[in-house]
Amino acid sequence: PPRGGLYFSCLGRGERLFGRRSAELAIIQERLGDVPLAGFFCNGEIAHDRLYGYTGVLLLFG
Repeated sequence: PPRGGLYFSCLGRGERLFGRRSAELAIIQERLGDVPLAGFFCNGEIAHDRLYGYTGVLLLFG
């Protein structure tokens, strides 16, 4: 199991997308269990040669 993680979520997600606070966190915790997790909201996510929006990026440490 992972020892911890970082979650980066687009500003357009969160309560506006799911209709309630901390919904994404609850989904992640449901899948991973009691793993220490930190993160923040971002304004655009960059990967390869594109700028993505409305995405979430989860980084796990083993």
